[in-house]
Amino acid sequence: MLWGYHSLKAEAAVLKQAYHAKNFVTLGQEIPKLSSTLGTIHDALFLFGWVQVLPSVSGYYQNGMTLLTAGHDYLYAASQGITPFLRASAVKEPTAQQSAALWEQAVTQAGINLQNATPLLDQANRAIQGINPSAVPQILVRKGLNVAALKSISQTFMSILPLMTGPHPVFAQLLGFPNTARYLLIFQNSGELRATGGFMTAYAYVPFHNGRLGKIYAQNIQQLDTKVTYHPPAPTVIGAYLPVKYWHLRDTNTSPDVPQTVKNFNLLYRTIPHAPAVSGMIFIDTWFVDNLIGDVGGLNVPTVNGKTVHLTKSNANYEMEYMAEGMGLPANLRKLFIGTMMKELLHEVTHSHVSEILKVATTVRNALDHKQIVLNFNNPQAQAFVARHQWAGIIPRQVDGNYIQVVDENLLGFKDNYYVRESYQVTVQQVNHRNLETVTIHWVNPAIVNWWLTVPYHSWVRVYAPAGSSFISMTGIDSYAQVTRNTTLNKEVFGGHVDLPGRFSKSQPPSTGTVTLEFWLPQKVNIQRMLVQKQPGMLAEPVHITVRGVSRRITLYSDTWLKF
Repeated sequence: MLWGYHSLKAEAAVLKQAYHAKNFVTLGQEIPKLSSTLGTIHDALFLFGWVQVLPSVSGYYQNGMTLLTAGHDYLYAASQGITPFLRASAVKEPTAQQSAALWEQAVTQAGINLQNATPLLDQANRAIQGINPSAVPQILVRKGLNVAALKSISQTFMSILPLMTGPHPVFAQLLGFPNTARYLLIFQNSGELRATGGFMTAYAYVPFHNGRLGKIYAQNIQQLDTKVTYHPPAPTVIGAYLPVKYWHLRDTNTSPDVPQTVKNFNLLYRTIPHAPAVSGMIFIDTWFVDNLIGDVGGLNVPTVNGKTVHLTKSNANYEMEYMAEGMGLPANLRKLFIGTMMKELLHEVTHSHVSEILKVATTVRNALDHKQIVLNFNNPQAQAFVARHQWAGIIPRQVDGNYIQVVDENLLGFKDNYYVRESYQVTVQQVNHRNLETVTIHWVNPAIVNWWLTVPYHSWVRVYAPAGSSFISMTGIDSYAQVTRNTTLNKEVFGGHVDLPGRFSKSQPPSTGTVTLEFWLPQKVNIQRMLVQKQPGMLAEPVHITVRGVSRRITLYSDTWLKF
């Protein structure tokens, strides 16, 4: 056991060093060693099996053995996936044609190996999900083991495992085997809420080739906008409330359905001369970045004026906005800070301690579930996969039951949504043998107006309802209701513009606003079931739904089905 313990420490140190140095050959060679050492320690611990009769230590022993077994099995499966690539990389000076063939063979063999190891991984995941966090050896907890995070990571890995198995694994294609994959990463500022999560403020190209992450290029999205050669008229809502004559790339996320937003974006993006082809788009929002900064313990980021700013989870939004808006910098410098910050954050994430990596992995999984990360792939199999897991931001055309999504859009260019909190109630009642639905939306804004970050809040609010719903009234808006049928999404859309009064001092109460919408549901809708979809970029949203006297109160973190 002592030999195994010291071997484990030495091998883990080599593994960490190889990971940080991106030495994938050494990394791949050390994983089987680590797996073997865990197996040795596990076998040695059988000598202590008698302790299971002692109630005070039985749980610790069983959970410790479970962790060792699962760790061995996961690392064994990882080695089976990595070994074909090590063999390919060991071939000296192959021609371009030989190299392509070697990598293709490696991808195929790795997929088959992982497919064969799937039963072992299933067994390991079930064991991890059964671990009792209160009975884990404290030495492991002090070393950074977080059981909840470990369970989340294990379950996430098993979720994506089908993409990694078989002779032509989709995951390998997504990582640039054998052809380079390039993704367009869109940074959405949730302080200025838009339909898919926030104003598209910056972008980055994220390339992968043969599994390696290439150099990331990040920039203000307005720099990309200047290269667009197709200038269609702005949609009515954009043209009426923003000082623009035509549609910009940065304003194309007007649809809460992400595939539709991607189509809108590509309509303009593809007119950019020599625009790099992309394999998909990844949307991330402010709240996800805040959580990552918290996971790595904060960031020190250089600024354009030569100073360094320390970012934390709590101050990052303000500091980024101050750099972009409060310092009065020229347009070409205003948002360079965001690109610099993202590069520093990626560096910190890839050089994190084990405990921080566990936090980051959990944050990513939660962000996918909460729509703080939304994925759109050109690869049909990958897109179908993320759609099944509700990671694609899709509004379903057909719903077996009632449906609602409230979409709130900040159109003034200020960042009130850092502070504004929204909630709503839905009531369905029978009136003269018909189902009357009432939606009441509330806003509370405690921010004090300063005219560069916050202003009196103005929103374009829309309610997406089942096709065939009949509009009755909408009160609390500043003009007439906008009633449209979205045939693409097969939904009725009821909307209007809302103005909240400004709060100009602490002595004033927070500003508030309320909108009430009434409409008839179509007879065919099954009101006993309801899909409540969350708007990306919105934090936890209190929702109270009552159907014929039966109530459900939820905090909306992700898309939720309710039964009545």
